[in-house]
Amino acid sequence: MKKLRISTASNLCGSPGGDVNAFVRESFRFYKEAGFDAVDLRLTTLDLTSDGWRPQVEQILKDTEILGIKSEMGHLPYDGMSDVENFKARMHRAIDASVALGLDCAVLHPNATTLPMRKYRYKEQYDMVMDLLGPFAEHAARVGLTVALENMRVVPGAMHVHRFCQSPDEVCAVADALGMRVCWDFGHANISGVQQSEALAYVGKRLAAIHVNDNRGIDDEHILPFTGNVEWKDAMHGLALVGFEGLFNFELNTSRLPASMRKIYAAYAVESAKELMSYIE
Repeated sequence: MKKLRISTASNLCGSPGGDVNAFVRESFRFYKEAGFDAVDLRLTTLDLTSDGWRPQVEQILKDTEILGIKSEMGHLPYDGMSDVENFKARMHRAIDASVALGLDCAVLHPNATTLPMRKYRYKEQYDMVMDLLGPFAEHAARVGLTVALENMRVVPGAMHVHRFCQSPDEVCAVADALGMRVCWDFGHANISGVQQSEALAYVGKRLAAIHVNDNRGIDDEHILPFTGNVEWKDAMHGLALVGFEGLFNFELNTSRLPASMRKIYAAYAVESAKELMSYIE
């Protein structure tokens, strides 16, 4: 299996603040120097309240061409469901922005809730997710965007509960029905108690993207590989089983990371990617 190119979510350098384009220039330069090949852009970085994202994207494309590193995948909005109509409007703008950026793939959450097992009904959850995501899938197909549905996890500390799309069969059922592919989050699978290699074998060629992060099996910590209890050799075997050739993409929580530590942190991530890829067999 060929060596995978290394990517990271765009939060590794902190949050954009008020100037999105300055953030992209500074952070993408950092990622390039740190040894990453591409970036996973959070689409919520852009101004999705209106068409303000268009000039931002135009400048991003100019800057990233000069920098020699660009965003090749992205993450569509997943918060703000308390205002559903606003959420939908932001989602549609994010889909258009993804196409304008030339992303190969955009990741989508099913936005399902965690329920006690006595209240969980597969059909109800399936229909709810299909109703919400259907228009987004149609829009993405119309504009030519590949969308990958992400596997979910239960909330921290919850017992005897289920969250729709925490299992590979549920993710694949929705993805197949909507013409989407799949994003596999290793941390989510670890919390849900899913054996990574078996799950990925089930996902198969649907797999378009991965989120590489670790945890201790309780909370969605988004920590560096080998600092939690994800069974990485089994997880990498799963990538080998499906012949995955996409980006080796990190999704890490760096909200409390001091600026002075970011280079060291990024260097560890890049070296851990090389170690993990040596397990893909």
